[in-house]
Amino acid sequence: MTGAAYGFHQQEFAVNRYLRLAAVAVVFTAMLMTSVSAQSPSTPRIAPLAESEWSETVREAAAVFESTGMRNLAASYANRPEVAEASLPHLAYLWTESVLPPRDRALLSLRTVWLTGSEYLWAHRAGLTMREGLNAADLIRIARGPNEPGWSDFDRLLLLAADEMHIDSFISDSTWAGLSERYDTAQMIDTIDTAGALTMHAGAANSIGVQIEAGVTERFPSGLAHDAVAERTNIRLVDKAARIPPRAPAGGGPVTANVFGTFNHNPPGDSVRGQINMLVNNRMSLEPPHRELLLIRIGILTRSEYEYAAHMRVGLRVGLTESDIEDILAGPDAPEDPVKAALIRATDELFEDDIVSTATWNELAATLSDGQMLDVLFAVGGYRSNSILISTAGVQLDANMADFRFPPALR
Repeated sequence: MTGAAYGFHQQEFAVNRYLRLAAVAVVFTAMLMTSVSAQSPSTPRIAPLAESEWSETVREAAAVFESTGMRNLAASYANRPEVAEASLPHLAYLWTESVLPPRDRALLSLRTVWLTGSEYLWAHRAGLTMREGLNAADLIRIARGPNEPGWSDFDRLLLLAADEMHIDSFISDSTWAGLSERYDTAQMIDTIDTAGALTMHAGAANSIGVQIEAGVTERFPSGLAHDAVAERTNIRLVDKAARIPPRAPAGGGPVTANVFGTFNHNPPGDSVRGQINMLVNNRMSLEPPHRELLLIRIGILTRSEYEYAAHMRVGLRVGLTESDIEDILAGPDAPEDPVKAALIRATDELFEDDIVSTATWNELAATLSDGQMLDVLFAVGGYRSNSILISTAGVQLDANMADFRFPPALR
């Protein structure tokens, strides 16, 4: 079919299905603040794989990651070697090697994992942060957030950026302007990538039930709410000026897609982050229609028109129907297919609570393997992170996306 044949979604849907978009709008407007409402399971849903069973490529990826001390995370991901190979070097980069100053990296990372409710990531990052010079009082102030007295103006903006990305999948104009006074383009990209990728790993660690290793003693400060101070705005930069204009590749040649030209401003980060995109698009064990369902749904929830348009095109090519798209827009109660409904529900739970609920996990695990469950977590988390990057940088729609834009209710 031609692009014009897919133009149905630019028009009003059949009334009985299109009205379901109102439910999506209610979810968006209601999510002004969030708190962690589900706890990570006390025993792993996916058992760590014994090191003797790791593939050679997993061993290589884990060696890059070893200094983090997160052995149980690596062993959990090793159940799906492609996930470990793609994600561990990227997390190692963001953990200690990004272009952000170490103290800034710590503030941003800890605030993000606090908001996502990942005590596993907090335990490891807090331990590292204490060795880098912050103290227990600083950890409590990070948990209390950007409005806690005593922060410098820049520290407050950095913490606020974490809250905005968690709630709105976007950094506001005022926060972006303030951070840009100190940070260059590569640092701005690493700021977004740190929050997005740690949110992805938090959703995975929370959902899998990765256990904190013996000897790791840091825990969440007690008695404090995991609330963000940001609000959901759904303000985006589509059809406006890009904050980070795309540029041609270093070796020359055209910019084939605006997203590629945008993030090549930071080649070291782009090279390791790109492996996760390769995983999701080319190495998933999920059926292609299921993969694209997840990517379209997280594009809707994050209000990323770029990702929605890109994966609408792919989804219709690999077997999704017009009816499927309407169901993805409407939410988990719409599909008659129980697997599709559970996949949409898992996406919504990861977005809202940073964990797949026990009921949804068990429903999917009855059909999917452990490796496929990991693929679900990384498809949703990876493209939630991508959506935050794309929206915050102001990546503009490519010319071939004109027939695949959001329905009017979502613009």
